[in-house]
Amino acid sequence: MSTTVRAEYPGYVMDILVRPGDAVEEEEALILMESTDQDHTPFYVNAPEAGKIKEILLEEGDFADEDDELMVLADVEADDDDHSHG
Repeated sequence: MSTTVRAEYPGYVMDILVRPGDAVEEEEALILMESTDQDHTPFYVNAPEAGKIKEILLEEGDFADEDDELMVLADVEADDDDHSHG
């Protein structure tokens, strides 16, 4: 099972703080974004739950609108079972 991390506000990706395979804690900062308001306020997108980074869907400099998918988190437990098929 996996969880999709979505943008809470529209903005530009300034820095991706994690890589695929990284284990993260709930509320850990994953991406630094810059909002589209007149002050270009920076904000972090945090992990909605603990897990492992499965896939990153954007690159630095990309624009994400509100509710766009940013990355996919895999359950740590589910990932550990992948090698036992067969």
